[in-house]
Amino acid sequence: MMIINRKVALLSAIMLVTALALHAQFQVDGEFRSRAVLDHGYKVPVKADNDAHLSFDQRSRLILGYKKDILSVRFTLQDARVWGSDDMFNKTGVEGNSSALGIYEAWIDLQIGEHSGIRVGRQEWNYDDMRILSWRNWWTSGLSYDGILFRHYNPETGWHINTGISYNNNGTRTGMVDNSLWNQNNLKTMNFVNIRKDFSSKLYAVAMFTLSGKQDMTVDELVGTGTHGFSISYNKGKAANNGFFGYASGYYQYGKDVSLGTDENRKAISAHMINAEVGLRTLDKKVEVSMGVENISGRDYSNTDVDYNNTRHSFDLFYSARFPYYGGHLNYFLIQDSYKIGTKGGGYMNPFFKVRFQASKKDIFDFTLHNPMLTTHVAAHTGFDPDTKIPIAEIDADGNPVYWKGNLGNHIDLDYTRKISKEVIFKIGASYALISDIKNQMVYGYEDPAGQELNDLGQNYFVYTMLIVKPNFFRSE
Repeated sequence: MMIINRKVALLSAIMLVTALALHAQFQVDGEFRSRAVLDHGYKVPVKADNDAHLSFDQRSRLILGYKKDILSVRFTLQDARVWGSDDMFNKTGVEGNSSALGIYEAWIDLQIGEHSGIRVGRQEWNYDDMRILSWRNWWTSGLSYDGILFRHYNPETGWHINTGISYNNNGTRTGMVDNSLWNQNNLKTMNFVNIRKDFSSKLYAVAMFTLSGKQDMTVDELVGTGTHGFSISYNKGKAANNGFFGYASGYYQYGKDVSLGTDENRKAISAHMINAEVGLRTLDKKVEVSMGVENISGRDYSNTDVDYNNTRHSFDLFYSARFPYYGGHLNYFLIQDSYKIGTKGGGYMNPFFKVRFQASKKDIFDFTLHNPMLTTHVAAHTGFDPDTKIPIAEIDADGNPVYWKGNLGNHIDLDYTRKISKEVIFKIGASYALISDIKNQMVYGYEDPAGQELNDLGQNYFVYTMLIVKPNFFRSE
């Protein structure tokens, strides 16, 4: 009976695909991304006596697309895993991974008028410089959003307007909601309006407005944060030509934080982020040389004003892309308020220098030098309380607090991309870090507090290779 049912199910699926292909545009695509990583200091600098870790991960996607009249549908089934992480097994073998398989995309899109539409379901939101909303494509799993998207584009005027709405809960498969275990650090809601104006094939400007919220379950209160900003881009993207190119963006963040100030009220938020890059493209677009800077506001620990300290000055990066930014591919500054993978809430600036060389239509080399630094005074610590893990403040001989400010190290990224064919891409990259004394002490404190002796961090590096294959299995005419 089981064999018969499987044959019937397979035959039904074939008949359904055939019927869809006859009456609409239908295609089946795949994505297979395999990656090997050699890690000795990724995200957190490691001590010299730590061994490097070798690991493999893989993303496998089956993508179904359908379009007929005003209706478009996309369904992406995904298996994202680290090799060997299976948790379903018996005494004689491995049976699988209970958390690897899931749905990455599942949405319907209805055309409303000639230039507008509405998209409902799990979908990618990836906008502009990806500083606020991105698909986090470096992650093995990627990142998609459950929400509703209203979109409008008029090719004659060059206006693009996208509005997204999302609201999240913990729930069961039967639709029952239970938020008793809701994590207040997760976003309860993320809503945005993205307005883009194309002035020419090379020049466009964008205004981005978001309103997000986190849920404090202790008092069942929604705490809102607004992030608004603008960006402008010139001579970048598919229409890029030889000559000058540049990009600039700035965002301001305000609202209320989930954390409390010394007055037992919620901290206000006042933070900003500014990014810019300018460069020159030459030799028939084979060479690009550019320099830029990213700057994020942060807390100045030496400021004793009460109102200042009851305000959060660090910028919440929300669902932004992280791997390309914030000090390079070693990702030492992903969460600003963290002392391990951030700046302990201090202000951050990263001047960078880039070179891209396209040796052929299929071969691209990238080099980036980063010079991250603290721009505000940050309270130094000698170590951590063994029980609470809270940093122990450092004071000088006169009993005054000691502050950090200045260089956080130097990081180098080298990347090579080979476009083997239309469906096959190979990548290899290597990153190396020179760790400053400030970053060393911020992560580990002193090895010998009495002698103020730092830990030996040795060589910190990160190497990866990645094979990406995106076949098209079927496409109806």
